[in-house]
Amino acid sequence: MDRNQTATKTANTMMNVEFPAHTPEAFRRHRGGRLLLALALLVQLVSLGCATVHRNSPQRQDRGKAFSATVPLHGRPFDLHFAVPVHSVAPDILVLYASGDGGWFGAAVDMFAQFGREGYYAVGFSSRAFLNLERSTGELINGGQIADEYRQIIGQARTMLGLTASTRAVLTGWSRGAAFAVLVGAHRSLQPELAGVIAIGLPDEEELRVRSDSDDTRNEGEVAKTTHRMRFDTYGLIPTLDAMPCAVIQSTRDDYLPAEHARRLFGPDSATRRLYAVDARNHRFSGGNLQFIVALRDALQWVVAHSHSTIAKDVEK
Repeated sequence: MDRNQTATKTANTMMNVEFPAHTPEAFRRHRGGRLLLALALLVQLVSLGCATVHRNSPQRQDRGKAFSATVPLHGRPFDLHFAVPVHSVAPDILVLYASGDGGWFGAAVDMFAQFGREGYYAVGFSSRAFLNLERSTGELINGGQIADEYRQIIGQARTMLGLTASTRAVLTGWSRGAAFAVLVGAHRSLQPELAGVIAIGLPDEEELRVRSDSDDTRNEGEVAKTTHRMRFDTYGLIPTLDAMPCAVIQSTRDDYLPAEHARRLFGPDSATRRLYAVDARNHRFSGGNLQFIVALRDALQWVVAHSHSTIAKDVEK
């Protein structure tokens, strides 16, 4: 029986209590009894309501609007996915999110939806589709090409979402998408347009080629594993972000790089670096969803606050 059914049963029980005949003394007892019962019911209903609010508090309920559009990129049609919040907490910020190897489904889509619920304008895409874009071998020439295409996506997203040209982007993504965020953020030509980087489930190394497996699940509760042929050191690129804030959110039992090992590569937290260890079972943060949401929320607020502070200092100069 759920809380609402319990409350209804309690109310019905109280209303069906029999009282004595309406003599003056009985009437006083009758009225007093009803008053006490009404107060007891009110206390129970308030208690139930408070418990419900507490239970739902880690996850925001404002889903906002979501839509997709096909735009030209690299001379080919490319699908972008957008999130428009009900109430924007940072109208001058755009979150750019890239999925893991598997593409736009499962855990990758769930993560993207959270940005809109948190109150941010967001654009997302499939890393798999991105690498397959007019690249028959699945390989890119260099990271500079990715940075240039990210710049185009940021511009198109600003237009589609009605944001100004001065809107800064927070680069984020899961797994391979996280590696892309670090790689692109390291390109100085794009840094003036960025607010920071949030890497979710960041592997220690990554490659610029399409793989046949997936970061998402093939069977419930299991992550498809792979032997990676790596091309660049993700954590080694983080120092090149300079003063731009960078947060890493890592599962304690990540299938590829557990949070403890990520901490050794990442180093200690600082004014511009934060690592969040989420107690979860795997790369998908299974069993740690609420803690993941709290970590993501804090990372977003921290990066945005840092960006606003930097802009204010630039204006003062």
